[in-house]
Amino acid sequence: MKNWKRATTGTVAAGLLIALIMKVLGQPFMLIGNLLFMVGLAFLVFGAICVLAKGHLFTGWRHRRKKGQDPLPGEKIGVRHVASVKNSPIVVNPLARFGLVTGICYIILGIVFTI
Repeated sequence: MKNWKRATTGTVAAGLLIALIMKVLGQPFMLIGNLLFMVGLAFLVFGAICVLAKGHLFTGWRHRRKKGQDPLPGEKIGVRHVASVKNSPIVVNPLARFGLVTGICYIILGIVFTI
């Protein structure tokens, strides 16, 4: 995603437009607010998954070989290498930013529509 700000603005605008169309069709504000809130939670979970995907959670795991097998190619991993990778800063890529910001905007819209 090259320009996450533009995509976020478009997605939030589309959600707001759909919410206003639902109101014109006679849906209550409580239903619209609940739907926006749930979609916002889904976007937050998506953003969190994107952040965790870059977290190097499985760095340093080793596969044990069975007796008589040749050593596996990745069996010997340096302890300092694992520590440097695991202690690296958290990476929030543009897709994660899109999910997190869109989710927060939808949750705020959901609360506003509910009130």
